[in-house]
Amino acid sequence: MIKLYKNTDDGLCYAECWVDDDMATVHLGAVGSMGECWEEECGNAKLFLKKFKAKYEAEGYASIPDSQMCWIKVSWETENETLSPEDEARIEKAYDSLNEAFGWTGLGYADGFDTNEKDGRYFVTLYALSVDRELGIAVAKNSTELDKKFKVEAEDFE
Repeated sequence: MIKLYKNTDDGLCYAECWVDDDMATVHLGAVGSMGECWEEECGNAKLFLKKFKAKYEAEGYASIPDSQMCWIKVSWETENETLSPEDEARIEKAYDSLNEAFGWTGLGYADGFDTNEKDGRYFVTLYALSVDRELGIAVAKNSTELDKKFKVEAEDFE
């Protein structure tokens, strides 16, 4: 997958492309929006991706390194340090939902989870990298489909 960004008068825009079998998917839009998406036949995936990258870089798009993104953290409390099957299902559902929402809005991607303890309470935290702090928080709040009370916060990449 190739994901590139460009600052415009209207805000940050994205151009991304990925290939499955002989079909390339091209996805363009303003960060935070679903944008537009279409498929193209692409006999040679490596060549298609190379041409896509060259075309959009010539238009001023560039990749954004993770170090220039921010962490969006989605946390909720669990009963104890051992995750139940329900906890694991909740994590998988929330992670997939977060990753899909960030991907389809050009914000970034989900990047794992961990569990931790604080003052005898146990928490699960999902992590996502976002190119926009405020939009990342808003999308995370609306996309996690959690059936529990959760907290969303942002933190600079370190």
